[in-house]
Amino acid sequence: MTKKSRILIVDDHPAIRSTMADVLIEEGFETEIAQDGEIALNKCSTESFDFVLIDVQMPKLNGVEVFREIKKSNKPLPKFIFFSAYSIPELKKDAEDLGCLAFLEKPIELGKVISLIKNNKNTPVLVYLTNKIQSDQLIELLKKNSFYTISAENIDQTLIQLRQINIRLLIYDSDIPEVEHDGINATIKTLKTNTLCIETNEDETIDCIKEKINHRLKQEQYI
Repeated sequence: MTKKSRILIVDDHPAIRSTMADVLIEEGFETEIAQDGEIALNKCSTESFDFVLIDVQMPKLNGVEVFREIKKSNKPLPKFIFFSAYSIPELKKDAEDLGCLAFLEKPIELGKVISLIKNNKNTPVLVYLTNKIQSDQLIELLKKNSFYTISAENIDQTLIQLRQINIRLLIYDSDIPEVEHDGINATIKTLKTNTLCIETNEDETIDCIKEKINHRLKQEQYI
């Protein structure tokens, strides 16, 4: 049986909490609710969630503060979807810099929220990097952010994985031989999959690679 995604809904308006919970339960998700940022932080500290839907302007702790505190822990990090009734550029930038999945304006389009959750549940990512330390660090980060991550040690393993699984995102070393580049591109073209490719190298930091991933997924409207 497929494990249901667990979603924490955080808003100080009871009607919004109950409506969102009802809709998401109808879609087959498990939900919990919290009426302020402090309760949300406590729940995230003691329970595991796949997604957190949270208003930016919250009593006691705002949504960004909750996200920032949770990132300090060693627990697997839920994907955060923020929403706000007002334009708050500073908080929006803070949320995006922290790595939120989306920042939506109220009134909330529930269809958009459901699509974000379904499209980003266990997103399959294939990592083929020649620097093992860099590869291990990136895989650890991706897993912490709920990506289903597969590692490949060479081009043969990379091509086999591409043929067997519809990989959403392939992260590979830009310094690999040209024949390997050609093999990857030809395989994706032949399979007609929606695989996105991100090239990197051992001089780039993990944070830089993460920023590339977020930017590319947003470009393609996956997040």
